[in-house]
Amino acid sequence: MRKTSYAKENGSIKDTSGFMDCSNGINPFGISGRVLNSLKNFDVTKLNTYPKPALNLKNIIMEYWKGINVIDEDQIVLGDGSIELIYKINKLFVDNQSLVLGYSPQFSDYVDDVQANGGIYESYILEGSNNFRMDPEQFMDRMDRGHSLFYLDNPNNPTGQVIDVEDLEKIVTKAAEYDRPVIIDEAYGDFIPKELSAVSLVNKFNNLIVIRSLSKGIGLAGIRAGYIVTSKEIAEQYRKISNPYEMNSIARHLAEAAIQDTDFMTDCCEKIILIKGKFIKALSKLQVLETSESVPIMTLKHPDNGTDLEKLLLDQEIKSVSCKEFVGLGQNYVRLMINPDIDRLIAGVQRVEDQVK
Repeated sequence: MRKTSYAKENGSIKDTSGFMDCSNGINPFGISGRVLNSLKNFDVTKLNTYPKPALNLKNIIMEYWKGINVIDEDQIVLGDGSIELIYKINKLFVDNQSLVLGYSPQFSDYVDDVQANGGIYESYILEGSNNFRMDPEQFMDRMDRGHSLFYLDNPNNPTGQVIDVEDLEKIVTKAAEYDRPVIIDEAYGDFIPKELSAVSLVNKFNNLIVIRSLSKGIGLAGIRAGYIVTSKEIAEQYRKISNPYEMNSIARHLAEAAIQDTDFMTDCCEKIILIKGKFIKALSKLQVLETSESVPIMTLKHPDNGTDLEKLLLDQEIKSVSCKEFVGLGQNYVRLMINPDIDRLIAGVQRVEDQVK
């Protein structure tokens, strides 16, 4: 199979150093000062030993979720980024001819990994007539016992839209009737209120797996860290195919500081709401698909199906992610991350709109 990941360098332009980078799915405001101070205080002697049991980090994670759900350390699994966690979960549940139901467009690397494990990925494709808004009822209509696994990213990548937690509960309930697991990939979950997270549902179900990344809102993409919150039963099965040293010592140290700095995330979300709203209001010809105001990514659509929107934005020195690898979209769509230099971004996108006939 051909791996279709969008997470690769664009080699068509030799020097993009001066370009506005709206392609990465990260926190546009960087990392918190608390994390920087924590890095200065890291004990370098830990580099010469294997990571100790991560009870302190797990306690911080449990404290973080205490107002939403009471979770136990045995329900938490650490990993080297959410994508590594996804790979191992699929190793548990997906094999030759396993049928996995998701919705599209969503995280294309997940689709690739299902297929790499011999599975078959089936899509509920979001409808353009509904501005690609997720309809949970239509998704549930497609669920049946023939599926081995159900996968939903929430917030959605690439649109940035959010599924209500009440709808997630209905989906997980139906999957439980079939005795099938549900993965809720919350890589962008730090950009929405905690009460909207599926972590609030974990203790109601034995079949729910919630993946959290420290690469997006937390701002630690470079250290590759993430964690799972799930039932004790699934966590125990996961540990059988894992190793005791996942998440390195530096990542654990920085994660402790980052997760506790809730004021940083609150401030970032407030800024995103302001600049994303300003950007959307400034558009006249490009369409923004269904999206949440606090999530920094969104999908833009050019009205001409034959137009390479990523290229047009590159001509304006704006880097984005082409959506041609996302099921249900095409080259006239891009995933765009909002940028703090919002006036420059608006000016460049408006020059693209000036070319629309």
